[in-house]
Amino acid sequence: MQNKKLINKMKNAAELAWAAYGYYHLATTSKNQSFIELKKENSQIDSDENFIEKEITLIDIMDSTYKNYEAHCFNPPQTKKKEKIGKLDGDMTPTQAKRFFERYDILIHQPNTESGFSATLFGEKRKQTNTESKEKSYTNQYGYVNYILAIRGTEFKESIK
Repeated sequence: MQNKKLINKMKNAAELAWAAYGYYHLATTSKNQSFIELKKENSQIDSDENFIEKEITLIDIMDSTYKNYEAHCFNPPQTKKKEKIGKLDGDMTPTQAKRFFERYDILIHQPNTESGFSATLFGEKRKQTNTESKEKSYTNQYGYVNYILAIRGTEFKESIK
């Protein structure tokens, strides 16, 4: 049983290290009205009318389904002039990304600075069992079990925006 616990701890540490590379500053918030464009079903022509603007969630950022999708915002916000602000680069499967964010919250994210430094503070939610249904879930209602600081490696000056 000890080996199974050790393997799970190593898997969790690897997922946290992996998640540290997410571009969370691209997520849609009240201050950051970013979006990605999804092609409408059954549309053959690539014109502005054939795309839907989708808000970017934390799960979308890590989801490989949206890998290489360009993130846009309107600049200035009142106009319809799109400006590319980045590109999504997630490598997790959709289920893996969903499960990760069920278990962890992002408390603070520092995107790349001019020197290439980036860090993310994760909060691990408490595991709880529903007494009636016996269903297990995670909650941050009573605080966090652990705080994990993930410092991302620096990047070359050419790749820093």
